[in-house]
Amino acid sequence: MLPLLLSALERPEEKRIFTLFFQAHEQGLLRYARSLTGSPVLGEEVCQEAWMKCLQHAETFFAIPPDRRLGWMVVIVKHTAYSLLEKEGRHLPLDPDWDAPAPEAGDVQGIVDLIRALPEQYRTILELKFLWEWTDRAIAQAVGLSVDAVSARVSRGRKLLQQKLREAGYHD
Repeated sequence: MLPLLLSALERPEEKRIFTLFFQAHEQGLLRYARSLTGSPVLGEEVCQEAWMKCLQHAETFFAIPPDRRLGWMVVIVKHTAYSLLEKEGRHLPLDPDWDAPAPEAGDVQGIVDLIRALPEQYRTILELKFLWEWTDRAIAQAVGLSVDAVSARVSRGRKLLQQKLREAGYHD
């Protein structure tokens, strides 16, 4: 896929920068897309489309400070996944009134669904923290917040998630 993407760029320096970014983040973004779609095949489709969107907006990509490009790309992957699922008639449980199925022991997908139902300001931070296992510092750099702000959102988001877990029937 990389050679196809590079063919859209003209300048050697842009190709070098994009190649380094792609190689560093391709697998992580693919894991993220797969977790959003629940499907390896759809996850790959989402990533391919997201990388193409990235290059459609190459001027934006190169204008963003290098330490914020990954956060920008994470948002593209997430929105691409949501759009693809909507086209297929599937929807992620983003509605706070969504009625979750009864939890079972080891029901990881149920927990992931509850995280996705959180308000955006917490959902993104918690996904990066607990699904991607990023540090607070890495999250802060990716989303453009201070480490203290990320820590506060992780704490508030965890409390809100704990409340949602109890409401869904998960026990402490």
